[in-house]
Amino acid sequence: MTGAGRALHYTLVCVECGRRFAEASDGMLLACDAGHGPTLLRAEYASGRLVIDEAGPGIFRWSAWLPARRALPGTGRPVVFRSERLAARLGMDDLWLAFSGWWPERGARMETCSFKELEATAVLARLPEGFDRFLVVASAGNTGRAFLQAASRFGAPVLVVVPRSALPMLWLTMDRGPRALLVAVDGDYADAIELAGQLADRRGCSPEGGARNVARRDGLGTVLLAAVEAMGTLPRHYVQAVGSGTGAIAAWEMALRLRGDGRFGRGPMELHLLQAEPFAPLRDAWRARSRDIPAMSAEEARRRTAEVHAPVLANRTPPWGIAGGLFDAMRDSGGSLEAVGTGDARRAGELFEECEGCDLDPAAEVAVAGLERAVRSGVIGPQDRVLLNLTGGGSHRLAAEGRVRPLRPDAETGRGPEAAAAVGRLLEERT
Repeated sequence: MTGAGRALHYTLVCVECGRRFAEASDGMLLACDAGHGPTLLRAEYASGRLVIDEAGPGIFRWSAWLPARRALPGTGRPVVFRSERLAARLGMDDLWLAFSGWWPERGARMETCSFKELEATAVLARLPEGFDRFLVVASAGNTGRAFLQAASRFGAPVLVVVPRSALPMLWLTMDRGPRALLVAVDGDYADAIELAGQLADRRGCSPEGGARNVARRDGLGTVLLAAVEAMGTLPRHYVQAVGSGTGAIAAWEMALRLRGDGRFGRGPMELHLLQAEPFAPLRDAWRARSRDIPAMSAEEARRRTAEVHAPVLANRTPPWGIAGGLFDAMRDSGGSLEAVGTGDARRAGELFEECEGCDLDPAAEVAVAGLERAVRSGVIGPQDRVLLNLTGGGSHRLAAEGRVRPLRPDAETGRGPEAAAAVGRLLEERT
């Protein structure tokens, strides 16, 4: 990993009790050690105003609001522009698109074709030079791709655990680094999360932390920073498809900072979030206005998640009821949390490509379908300023250019305690 070190410019604050922490020496402080219930930490930055670093590469243009020890070169950032053709088809006057992916003529050059590249870059930039433990990451596909690419680019030790069904989503545009490891488990995303948790407790490993990692959230939050640079103000409505909801929490947190800055408006930014039928636990919990996600058997959850249009949206353990989590974000921001079917999502993806000229990943198609429904039902007005976060796209274009290199797992395993032991032997060989 490269880059010049500098003094840290942030502290960490417990959302639940307000306790303040200096960053851990290993850059991996994930939780408050007080005796209260589950909570997120939040980064508090020295500058209360958004500062732009014109020379900063990629997301490090906004390094003043990132928990990063250094800037990592050669990284991408989201692009934001005002839609004309899609907006006209939807009957909207002020629609802005935030795109993370491969769309060179629009200036989008994120080779992983996913906004997860933003979080992977930020997480690695939070770590100190010489960090030598394997960072264990569970993924439904796109997060793993982003972390493997970043680990290969910067020489970081990363172990990604995915369900076997996600392997087609795992590819790189460069040679895989020797310490960028991939494990496939015979199960769904929840099984990958369970195995990753077991591996993270082993000597020589650390949990990446998921939504608990402030770098992951603030990396994703750069989408909103790019947006206010382009628009000049916060949007009235923010639209995104969600699985864990980490990206939506990130947008909410950045909106709080921007409202505190005062130059981009002080009004609320409503969150309009979408899931994919028939697995929509966040939608169901929000309808009940409950911090608890409705109970569902593992068998039923596996059946439903196997049917969704966008597997990356099928998260069985989202940070919903935790203090500072998605329930709090929705309650503070207002808005809507709905779900769309596969047919509507596919038609929305076709509409977007027809209007704007780029392919979208399935989750982004879900977001477009949800926006179309919200406008048609009057939840979003035709003259409202709207930011549509397109969380991935351009992979078909990248593949057509011959840039995609499929990955084979370093290990494939079943579920249960024996799986962790088998992968542990792989780790011993690589350390």
